[in-house]
Formats: sequence, structure tokens, C-alpha cells
Amino acid sequence: MNPIKCPRCGKINDGTTDFCIYCGTIYDEYNAEEDDSNVFFIPTRGGKKQEVKLNHMPEKLSSGKESYRWMIIIGYLFAILGSVLGFIFAIYLITRKDSNARKHGLVQLVVLIAEFALIGFLIFTGQMDPNIILNPFNTTNMTQMYNSSAMNMSGSSNLSSLFGF
Repeated sequence: MNPIKCPRCGKINDGTTDFCIYCGTIYDEYNAEEDDSNVFFIPTRGGKKQEVKLNHMPEKLSSGKESYRWMIIIGYLFAILGSVLGFIFAIYLITRKDSNARKHGLVQLVVLIAEFALIGFLIFTGQMDPNIILNPFNTTNMTQMYNSSAMNMSGSSNLSSLFGF
């Protein structure tokens, strides 16, 4: 069967039915002059009804949410990594008018605050060396930590020394 374009909604049907599968219009009975599907009557204060005719909606409406999609993804990436850029992306998203972007910015900010609170707690209790944060590219600290943990692993079965407590 040949595809049929609905005279009412304009969608393409596969032609296996004698009505539109999208709006239900029967092709043989449809008359464009009598079509009142977009006409509504709204009651007014005086008891009269006002006739309102609606135009067809466009196929794709832009909600504006897609413009922040990559900002949200990159913001989560930096929030998980715990960098200062994560705060910048979170604050940027919080200041947007889009409620979806504000929500994600707030979640990113909470994740970052929780990460920094955990790191502060670990440094305060002595379970983390602050030099790792201040100089992350210093490989001598990592080499020393690896060597001491390797000696502890080979010499004893106590795994707590590997984690520093």
C-alpha cells in the first residue's frame, strides 16, 4: 500500500487503514471546511461564549534544556574529580533560569562540598597527608608510600598499615 498523508494532521500513515493512526480522522468522511477540532468556546463574564481557534503546534518545540546538556555533563565530571572548575560549573548552572540546570548545579555543589569535607576530615585526623593535595605531581611521596606498603605487605599480614591507620 502507498503511504497516505492525513488531510487533518498532516502525518504520514502507512496506508493499511482507512483512518489516521495519529488523530483518528477517517479519510473518506473528512471535510476541511467543517473541521472544528481546533475551535474552542471559552465562557466570558457576561455569560457569552467566546470562540477561540488554535493554530497547529510545530513538530519540535525547543525547551532550552538541551543548551545546558554539555555544561551539566562537564560539571559532573569536574565535581567528581573535585576540582575548582567543578565549583565554577556548579555556580554557573545554579545562576541559570532553567530549573533543570539549577537542580543539577545544586547537586554538583553538594557533591563538591561533601568531597572537600571528607578530605578536610581525613587531613584533620591525620589519615591523609596534606602534601598530596598541595603538590599532587610530587612522585616521591607516592614512591615512598608504595615502598612502605610493599614492605608491610611482604613482612606482615596487617593490611591496616597499607591505609595508614
